[in-house]
Amino acid sequence: MSLSSRWLDVEVGTDEIDLNSLPSNLGLIDLQNDNEFKLLVGDLGRGDEMPKLKVFKGAMQTSDLVLPDLPLGVVGFYTSETMPRSFPVVAVAMSSCIYIYRNMKLFYKYYLPSVELSSCEVEVWKQLIEPHNQNEESFKALTTSLQSIPQKVLSYQSQNFLSLDFEQRLEYLQQMTELPGCKNSEIACITALKMNSVDKYALSCLVVGTEDGEIIILEPASFTPISTAKLYTIKKTPYQMVATGLYNVDYRITIATRDKSVCLLKRDWKEGQLLFRTDEHIIAIEVSNIDNSIFVICCDSTFACYSKKGKKQWSITLEHRPVALTLVPIMHLGTTLTAVALASGHLHLYDGKARRDTMFIRDVVSVMKFGQLGKEENVFIIITANGNLMLKILKRTADFNSDAASVEAGPNYCPAHKPWLIPKKSKLFLEQSARERENAVAMHEAFQLDLNRLRLLAAKTLLETHVKSDNSIAVGALEPIRLSAEVEGLGPVFRVTLIIENTSSERAVMGLALLFHVHTNCYKVSKPYIKVPLLSPNSQLKLPTKIEEVFEENLNPEILLRTVTGQGGERSLLKILLLKEGRKTPVLAATVQMPPTDPMMIPYDKMQSDSGFD
Repeated sequence: MSLSSRWLDVEVGTDEIDLNSLPSNLGLIDLQNDNEFKLLVGDLGRGDEMPKLKVFKGAMQTSDLVLPDLPLGVVGFYTSETMPRSFPVVAVAMSSCIYIYRNMKLFYKYYLPSVELSSCEVEVWKQLIEPHNQNEESFKALTTSLQSIPQKVLSYQSQNFLSLDFEQRLEYLQQMTELPGCKNSEIACITALKMNSVDKYALSCLVVGTEDGEIIILEPASFTPISTAKLYTIKKTPYQMVATGLYNVDYRITIATRDKSVCLLKRDWKEGQLLFRTDEHIIAIEVSNIDNSIFVICCDSTFACYSKKGKKQWSITLEHRPVALTLVPIMHLGTTLTAVALASGHLHLYDGKARRDTMFIRDVVSVMKFGQLGKEENVFIIITANGNLMLKILKRTADFNSDAASVEAGPNYCPAHKPWLIPKKSKLFLEQSARERENAVAMHEAFQLDLNRLRLLAAKTLLETHVKSDNSIAVGALEPIRLSAEVEGLGPVFRVTLIIENTSSERAVMGLALLFHVHTNCYKVSKPYIKVPLLSPNSQLKLPTKIEEVFEENLNPEILLRTVTGQGGERSLLKILLLKEGRKTPVLAATVQMPPTDPMMIPYDKMQSDSGFD
């Protein structure tokens, strides 16, 4: 197997598609609940272009939506567990608010809570608006006071004010109507967390990380905070979040920060904990769903793995600087690989630290994601630095085992031959083995006897079904046809209503007929043969007919006891056959047990005269 034979390239029109996005702005979402996943891209735009939310069906863009601000994250999730299943919502984070879209229409806006300004900053602004301080010397002293406030505490209004020159500051103060009393928190990253189940259509809640170092979890129905926690004791800004587990059971939120550290937040924690630090800035992280191992790529060209407790398990040095990282879960192979894209255009797939596959991309990878797109479950989606969209479909015959061809071991990789964990033989197992050896013949004979009994029972059931021909649901070409009957009346004249139903939503049925089979000495049918008109899709027909019970001359008075002794056995059975033009055998059949005529309705003039009833 060659290196390129594991993947199928999909042609995408690169002339019309020009994407500029971030890793957090890609989402694979089943927008219409038809198991056909769409690709949603939060496009930042180029030049004077407005940011847009673009929707792709396969390799073709189907729609776009203009966004009011630059997108920081795109997440799709379900907010209800009602059946039939409601459409998912799409959350787009922008600045200090989150736009919630349903059916690609704006459904709700959530704004982060505002934060009070520091007393020092408020005092400086009070002096700035005073007319006697609006000169160059006073500005220098007051701006120095503003600059002495830490950048993380300083409001964005103050930061913008410091970037202006003297004349622009004067104009800004003249236009300002009121003092800034609070600042709006800015969103740094978002993700989704399952509530009760790991099913892909299960209810989820939104997790928001702010620039102030807070992690907010929003309730899925009302979008109100249900949990708020600090990222760490010392203020840290989150850069990327990965949520695993269930909110109502136990969950872990692994957070990469901008100051070379990874923190952890768990259920009922009011403050996160530091897991580990790195030597260089973190480019991206991913968390394994199996053992919560954390994969990290850093600016020093290292690819490392840490345990869920923050202990480094291994680390390898890459040939070039890494630019992107994503997990590649392959369900039918029962394995999860890790894809690392390099600045040289190479894309490596690792199983642990063993390299299993290599692809070469003609451009530098900017964003990549693996998952279901359309009906295909294993699709690699790549957006390059030049804005091109590339799709690669994994072949169903692909093999990533260590024995497969074109598998290379990564640097510092030593294959470990671990013995199989075979449990020790217990005393009960040894006794059972000895008992089976001693009674092997008797056990085999008992098994054959039970097997023959089962075969005999199956044959009897098949013969009985064939003799009765009692099947009210058709099979084969007429599978959507169903037949049922209703009997009304006290007798001796009964009204039998036949109900024929076509459950197909696409196909009509014609050329059917009904035939009644009864004992002529017991019953008389007014219409023994009925032609059925055309049956349209998802419709049913009711065909009534009259059936009269026939009484002979010199009627036996014991007939009055039928309601006590039971009905007339085989003679009271009414068989209804559904026929089809061009077929020699009935399509289906139904058997109706006719009720006995009420004693008050029996014709007494036919009763035997010497009955002995005085």
